[in-house]
Amino acid sequence: MEEEKMNYLYRTAFVVFILVALSGFAFAAGIVWVEAAIAAEKPRVVYPKKTELDFEGAQIEGEMRNPGEFYFQHRSEEKFDSLVKRRKNFHREMLRDAVLTK
Repeated sequence: MEEEKMNYLYRTAFVVFILVALSGFAFAAGIVWVEAAIAAEKPRVVYPKKTELDFEGAQIEGEMRNPGEFYFQHRSEEKFDSLVKRRKNFHREMLRDAVLTK
């Protein structure tokens, strides 16, 4: 009689374990399916490689550097000299710090 109760308990525990495992797998698969459906619904954005601007009819203030030519593409960037002067050595500062640390 005791053995029958143990067998019944083991069978019940096994069935509960199988049901929990299957429901967990079903839940995980449902999440994956929902994420795939959401990803499929998102629109794909494609940006143009080249943009042309039409300023006809617009009033623009400024000056032209070359007569008859006005370019936006392939304009070379202006380069400026650095305002920070590079020093070749810091000998004085090193001597000062060496004396101050003594």
